[in-house]
Amino acid sequence: MGFWNRLFGTKPAKTEYDGDVDESGYYKISNFTDDAQRERYIGACLEQMKAASDEIDMLNREYDSVTAYLNDTEEIDRLPEHIKGPIRDCAGKLIRMEKEYLNYSKQENHMSEADFALMQRIEDDMPDGYDKLKQAEDYQKLVKGDMRRIEGEKQAYYYRRAELKGMLSNIKGVFFICLIAAITCLLMLFILQFGLELDTRIGYILTVGAAAVAFTVLFVKNIDMRQEAARVEKSIGKLIHMHNTVKIRYVNNTNLLDYLHMKYDVDSAKELKLLWDQYMSERAERERFEQTKFDMAFYREELLGYMRKLHIADPNIWIHQPEALVDKKEMVEIRHGLVERRQNLRKQMEYNKEIALDAQSKLKEM
Repeated sequence: MGFWNRLFGTKPAKTEYDGDVDESGYYKISNFTDDAQRERYIGACLEQMKAASDEIDMLNREYDSVTAYLNDTEEIDRLPEHIKGPIRDCAGKLIRMEKEYLNYSKQENHMSEADFALMQRIEDDMPDGYDKLKQAEDYQKLVKGDMRRIEGEKQAYYYRRAELKGMLSNIKGVFFICLIAAITCLLMLFILQFGLELDTRIGYILTVGAAAVAFTVLFVKNIDMRQEAARVEKSIGKLIHMHNTVKIRYVNNTNLLDYLHMKYDVDSAKELKLLWDQYMSERAERERFEQTKFDMAFYREELLGYMRKLHIADPNIWIHQPEALVDKKEMVEIRHGLVERRQNLRKQMEYNKEIALDAQSKLKEM
């Protein structure tokens, strides 16, 4: 408002007007035929001057700010080494902290918050919880193996029992065949002896001997097989008892596994181990991340303290660009950008001054 106040010291109201305009965008004075048109014309000129004045005031403030910023860069460059050294060291530490913070933020393999919260909840149970689940799963495999082995042995004994039953039936059949054959031979020998008056003593001896041997062999075989069948039945009973015992263990262990899977919200000990390892790494990363944030705040405050002691225009801006305090090239780039900004601001100020002066000349002409 300074430029405007210097011109008139009043604040005109915004008005609208109609009519032909000249090449500068203003009404042609020759077209004014009454006081109303002149009033609208004057209002437009005053509004144009006010807008230009406001813009110039804003540009002046920005120009002063950029100039102060540029002066700060030159003041920092002129600092003696015993002052600049601690500032440079502090800025370097801040840069390192910011890089660590940025690297962590860019990582894509972070745990989900749900998994991290789960591991936090069961942290007191670990790693004993993993060992317990792993033991239960290993025992489950052993029990399953025992059940398969027992079932295989049981089926083998069932098969042997059926086989022995068939063999006993065969022995019984052979016994009756031998008995019938012996009786038949004795009858024939009897007929030969008394009907034909032949000497059949040798035949009787051979028949009785053969029958005795056959019956003895069949009797021994029958006893052995019945004894083996009894052993098979006894073994089958033991296997059934073992199978029932192992099955009870299997059911109890299965229930334990279901409970542990539900408690730790996993499907296996392998998954729990993977989550736990990720959690330990993630927790360490998060602790380093929190420490990095703390260090960043510390070094920013320390750097801000150094800059405030220099009595520069804007100490706060340097905590957001510490690279310029460490690297001269960065400082040169900043200074170059500030110079270009000032040049651009001067062009805008000159343009708005021309607008204001043109409007003032129109009023004088009026």
